[in-house]
Amino acid sequence: MTVSYPHLCVMVVEDSTVQRLHALDLLASLGITRRLEAADGQQALDVLAVSPERPDILITDLEMPGMDGVDLIRHIAEQKLATALIVVSSRETTLLATVETMALEHGLEVIGVAQKPLSFEHLAELIERYRGSPVAAGRSGSVLPHFSLDEIRTGLETHQLVLHYQPKVTTFSGVMRGAEALVRWNHPQYGLVAPLDFVPVAEQGGLIDDLTDWVLESALRQVHAWHARGLTIVVAVNLSAKSLAVPDLADRIATMASRIGVEPKYLMLEITETAVMSDLALSLGTLARLRLKGFGLSIDDFGTGFSSMQQLSRIPFTELKIDRSLVHGAAEKPHLHVMLQSTIEMSKKLHLTTVAEGVENPADWQLIRLLGCDVGQGFYVARPMPGEELAGWLKQGLTHLRMLRPPSPS
Repeated sequence: MTVSYPHLCVMVVEDSTVQRLHALDLLASLGITRRLEAADGQQALDVLAVSPERPDILITDLEMPGMDGVDLIRHIAEQKLATALIVVSSRETTLLATVETMALEHGLEVIGVAQKPLSFEHLAELIERYRGSPVAAGRSGSVLPHFSLDEIRTGLETHQLVLHYQPKVTTFSGVMRGAEALVRWNHPQYGLVAPLDFVPVAEQGGLIDDLTDWVLESALRQVHAWHARGLTIVVAVNLSAKSLAVPDLADRIATMASRIGVEPKYLMLEITETAVMSDLALSLGTLARLRLKGFGLSIDDFGTGFSSMQQLSRIPFTELKIDRSLVHGAAEKPHLHVMLQSTIEMSKKLHLTTVAEGVENPADWQLIRLLGCDVGQGFYVARPMPGEELAGWLKQGLTHLRMLRPPSPS
């Protein structure tokens, strides 16, 4: 196995000298030359205070003398000293799940949780997962600048934005059900820039309507092109909180779909519960009108908020996307297994299509299939790709898709 990540900078925080050196050796074996280390949380902050390097990934233990790993994660997130996190611990899974949720709420990308001792295979999998994550997209080892609104507007006007599509595959038959449209900025200097680095600025600066319209129009045109080739799949597009609060959004989307020649049933609009909560009255009205016009509605990141159940009771959703935090690792974590199973069973009773996000390995896939989840999406199925590559991927990936199917009864 030949791997190398020379652009990555990784910091290991571990009070056990033996285990810390072991982790550093594994990183070296992965071709990661930019490595930082510390014996506890306070030492880690001291090292970062004087170091010109900023780690892409923080690998930390939880139980350490002085400042423990939980407190360190808080400081790292508040001071924006790293973008992603790997927790290494031998503690119980419920505690680790709490720490993972805390880190996510602080805005860190949680790549995963690893049990001690670290293995080369597991660490390689986690590093590769980071490399394909949205927060890492387009990073070349240097910290991206804070993009201004004018820069983003220029990128939009000069056709620098692109859409990549991640396939959604049925668990029962291994057939592609649809694809999620994911926006990227093909920056002339920094390469592919993830949406987290520019969409919030567009939202705050009043550019989100223009950006949303571009994404919707581009995705609908791609669907029309796919349909012309006989690939009749549904495309999913995320809507922001700002967009939902615009009274004419439903009319704009309906007019756009009609002009391009795509039936509403082929567009799935994904909404997070926090987006709905930003302006409840306007958002509920927009969602009701979208559903009346025939568009699909999906509740995204289900399981990450406290009011998900309430949203299901008052919004006419047709699809429920189960967040990666409930999917990945559920085969080994009993509490996640129970929550995932309960969510799928509830969705079936509500007649909602269930989509599991973050399916990253055979264990994830087999579990969601066993529990009766309808659709899987994640790196195990396929990574996001340009729209023109999807048809080719589907032809080349038929063998893989057949492998995803359950065995035929004898």
